[in-house]
Amino acid sequence: MAKALGITDERTTCDCCGKSNLKCTVAMELDSGEIVYYGRVCAGRNTGKTTKQINSEVRAEQERKQAAATAEYRATAEYRAERARFAERDEYARINGVRMVGLVAREFVREACDAAEEVRKQIAARYGISAYQIHA
Repeated sequence: MAKALGITDERTTCDCCGKSNLKCTVAMELDSGEIVYYGRVCAGRNTGKTTKQINSEVRAEQERKQAAATAEYRATAEYRAERARFAERDEYARINGVRMVGLVAREFVREACDAAEEVRKQIAARYGISAYQIHA
């Protein structure tokens, strides 16, 4: 049975019936492993699933991607270095009795944050999600 992977507006032609200029299509993985893009009506007709079931599958797939990307990101050296730098900043502020806010606080962690953000973007691209969907 076909599995709904996502909804996209990048492909606007149904691979089933050929209808074009659709608002969006549903990316479906067929039993053979082939990925096709169906309009919502064809997605339901060809799978026997309701719109609610298709949307549920899409949400589940999105959550799976986010969880996997988040786990991969948290395992990187850049993420750990960023967290360590934040801890150093907080410890420095505590020891010296100062508040680290605004630009001063950002400059203290900038290099580590920039490196971690670059890795986050790369991982997000591999999973086909936005970088902000990866939870730190």
